[in-house]
Amino acid sequence: MTRYWILLSFSLMFLCAHSQSLFENAGLDIGGGSNKTTEVDFSGYGRGSVFGGGKQYKLASSFAEMSLQTRLKSREALLNGDIRLRKGIMFEEDVQLIEVKELYAGYSSNSFDCLIGNQLVNWGRTDGFNPTNNITPNDYFFLSADPDDQKMSNFMLRLKYRFSSKVDIDIVGVPYFKPSVYRFDLFDMNQEMDLGSDWVTIASPVQANVVFDPLELPKRKLSNGSLGARLNFELQKIGFAVSYFSGYDHFHGFDLKDFKINILKDPTDIFGNPTGIFLDSTQILINYQPRVYKKKTIGFDMALPLPGFLLKAEAAYNIVRNKDSLMYIPNSDLSYVIGVEKMWNDYVFIAQYIGKTVSDFKPVEKPELGQLTVPSTTYVNDMVIYASTMFNRLIFNQPTEFNHAFAFTVTKSFAHDEWNAEFTAYYNLFLEEYMLRPKLTWKVNDYLTVIAGANYMHAKNLTLFHFSSKIMNGVFVELKVNF
Repeated sequence: MTRYWILLSFSLMFLCAHSQSLFENAGLDIGGGSNKTTEVDFSGYGRGSVFGGGKQYKLASSFAEMSLQTRLKSREALLNGDIRLRKGIMFEEDVQLIEVKELYAGYSSNSFDCLIGNQLVNWGRTDGFNPTNNITPNDYFFLSADPDDQKMSNFMLRLKYRFSSKVDIDIVGVPYFKPSVYRFDLFDMNQEMDLGSDWVTIASPVQANVVFDPLELPKRKLSNGSLGARLNFELQKIGFAVSYFSGYDHFHGFDLKDFKINILKDPTDIFGNPTGIFLDSTQILINYQPRVYKKKTIGFDMALPLPGFLLKAEAAYNIVRNKDSLMYIPNSDLSYVIGVEKMWNDYVFIAQYIGKTVSDFKPVEKPELGQLTVPSTTYVNDMVIYASTMFNRLIFNQPTEFNHAFAFTVTKSFAHDEWNAEFTAYYNLFLEEYMLRPKLTWKVNDYLTVIAGANYMHAKNLTLFHFSSKIMNGVFVELKVNF
C-alpha cells in the first residue's frame, strides 16, 4: 500500500509544480533566450468501470483506475510514460496493482528514433483483426469499455529510421517473452463429454473435470527473445508495408499432461461387463499444461483510397515447425483480412472478411465404438486425445482447412459530437458463432465522459465462444474524467 501513496504523492507534487505552465504553454524556453526548448506535458484520467450480468459471474469486473501520463521532448531527448493505478475486484478476486502501460525514453529526431523501455507497437492497417501485429500481447480477459485496454506493453529496443517523409523502417527487439493472458482456468469445462453418438444413452453421463496448470515461461535468454521489422511506404495514392517477425507466439496451446479415469463398477454387472465403463459411475480427470512455441511471420498490409471508399488489406504467412505433430503447436497458415471503409451521411461503415488457410491440414479422426455397446478404457483414452486436439485447433482458429468470418462496424456521432454510437458484429461461418457489441458514449463536458454498452457472444457448439460467453457476456458502464 505504501508504494501507492509514494507514487500518488510524487505525481500530485509534479502536477502542482508544473500545472500552470504546462497547460498555458506548449513549451518552456530554456537557456536564456536560445532556441533550445523543452516541451513537457502532464495529463491523465480517473475512471470507475463496471462489467456484469453474465451467467458465470453476475459482476465480473468492477474497478477504479487512475492513469498518470507524462511526455517530455527536449531537442532529441524523448520521455513517454503512462502509469495506471488500479483497485477493484475481477472474477471475484481482489486486484490492487500498478500497471506500467508505457514507459520509455531515448533519442528522437526528424530522421531517426532509438527508444528503450515498455512500449506498445501496433502494426497493420485493418481494424481490430491484424495478423501482422505479432509484437504486442493482449489480456483478453480485461473487461472494460475500451478494447485497447487489453493491449500489453513489452520491454524492447525500438529503432526507426525515416528515409524520407514517405518511407521508413521500424526494427523491434524484445529480449524477454511475454505471453498474452488467457483465463481458461475460469472456464466451466466440467461438462458432459460426447463420447460417440452410437453410445447407449444413460441418465447420468460421464463428467470431465478439467484443470489448467500455470504457464511455464521460456528461460530468460536472448535466444528466446523476439525480433521484428517493418518497411513502410506512405505514398500519395497508396500506403503499404512488408513486415517480418521471429520469436515465440503470444498465443499458446495446451498439452495433455495427464488424465485419469475413475471407474466404479456396478457390482451386479461386474462379471457381465468386465471391460466396459458405466456412465453413471465414471469420472475423467484431465490436466492440461500450457505450452509456447516459436514461429516466423512474413506480413503485408495496405490501404488504398478508391472513389467513395477506402480499401484495406492485410495478410500474414505464419511458418511453424511441428515435425512431431504435437497437439499444442499449430500448423503453418496464411491469415488474411480484406476490409472496406466508407463514410456516408455522417456514418462510418467498416465491413471486413477474415480468412485463414491452413497448410498441410489433416482432419482429426474421431474414435468410434465399433461393436461395443459401452465404451472401453481404450476408447475413452482416444476420445480424450481427440477432444484435446480439437480444443487446441479451436484456440489456433484451425478447426478446418479453410476458415471464413465476417465483421461489420458502424459508428455515428451526433449532437455536435456530444454523443457517439457504435455497433460491431462478428460471425464465423464454419463454427456458427457470433458476437454483438453495441456501445454509446456521451461527452457530458470537456472533462466527463459516460460510456455504456454490452457484449454478447453465442455459439451452437462447444467452441471458445461457448465457454467465453458465460464469462464475457454482459453490460458495461464507465464514468471517466480526463485532466
